[in-house]
Amino acid sequence: MNLLQSFEGDSQRAPPRLWNERLGIKLAKDLWRHQGRGIWWKAWADDGGAYLIVPAIIWPNKVNVRVASKRLGDFVVVGSDALHRRLLIQGLEQQPDQLSVSTSDLLRHCKSALEAGPAVMWRPAALASISKSIAPILQFARFGCISLRSDQNQLSWQGVVGRLSLASAPAYLNSKPSNNRSSTYNLSASRDDESLLLKLQAENVDLLIGGLLSKPVIVNSLETNYGLQLDSRQRIAAAPLSLKMSKEPKGSFMASLQMKLKLPKGPSKWQSAINTITQRLEERGYKKGVDLANKNNHNIDEDISGLTIWRQPGDEAVIGGWAWQQQNSLPTSLSIALGAAPNPTSISSHFLSPVHGEVLRFTADPAELNRLGLLDGLWPTLVKQAGGISVNLHSLHGSKSKTHHWWWMHGQLRLEPASLR
Repeated sequence: MNLLQSFEGDSQRAPPRLWNERLGIKLAKDLWRHQGRGIWWKAWADDGGAYLIVPAIIWPNKVNVRVASKRLGDFVVVGSDALHRRLLIQGLEQQPDQLSVSTSDLLRHCKSALEAGPAVMWRPAALASISKSIAPILQFARFGCISLRSDQNQLSWQGVVGRLSLASAPAYLNSKPSNNRSSTYNLSASRDDESLLLKLQAENVDLLIGGLLSKPVIVNSLETNYGLQLDSRQRIAAAPLSLKMSKEPKGSFMASLQMKLKLPKGPSKWQSAINTITQRLEERGYKKGVDLANKNNHNIDEDISGLTIWRQPGDEAVIGGWAWQQQNSLPTSLSIALGAAPNPTSISSHFLSPVHGEVLRFTADPAELNRLGLLDGLWPTLVKQAGGISVNLHSLHGSKSKTHHWWWMHGQLRLEPASLR
């Protein structure tokens, strides 16, 4: 299964539409009444249509032959038709029973969550289908399993995610964060900066785009066009990252991106690559300059150097730029902007500290991103209409190396009235 979601029954309400579609109205009504407050499941495989999964204990001895059901241990799976059911059986025959052979505590935790209450488990195909264009930066969560809880206008979750399957996690890795004092952030309905669309801090760049940096086609482009050899790419991958995206009220772009990388050794180590990038941009007709007004607006306590902007041909609109920054003897960091002039002081120089186990912190306004056409994919309506989202990633208890493939994730979604209807 690419996606499996558990739900809590409520016999005081009418049966869900999937029950009526898979079982027929009469059988759906009878089984829904017997289901009570018990857990049932909805699953999706490669064939696209949703499967209904119910406890075998409520299944009658005889059902209409047109109901495409198949008993699997303590559960009954119902497809849309006989072909749909056959595809499921063929898929299960090709996949080993991971739970019976795996020693992974993460997988056991996931099974318990799916049997205890509302939860969702996914695999890479489901993540790619739902997230579309942003899938390449979500590779840290290719596999995942989280429990869900709703409280008035807020949906919260917690669980495990990973680059590799949960079943392959070593036995010593526990399904809980390394630091039990996991930070949570209140999703206030009001924000200090109304133009802010999203904000992110990551322990290192590799967490977000490590997979992209290792793809042959990208490696070849970085080496050939920008002179970034293996050593430089590894330094970028290990660099702590802070970024934010903001609305642009005027100009050529709907939004701009400001990011900051902590790069030891400063400009001298990267000047060759910057010279190559400069040459490539000039070859494409972009115009290089220094934004003196922006430079003069920076705090005098900041050490800003190499402030450079780029303008597109014709209307000379600013398309981005970069600047180096050093403050209070902290390691030098490189600020990069896309869609606006670089503004190093707009992003905090305090990067996430791995000492506390937190490796990623993310907040965003999904509803505004969706309104601007910046949130493609098959995200649920609850997500697309949400007024705020926060996500935190922590290393897992028992982690024995600096190279992590699995993490503990928790977050919350502030639901707007329109999405609750």
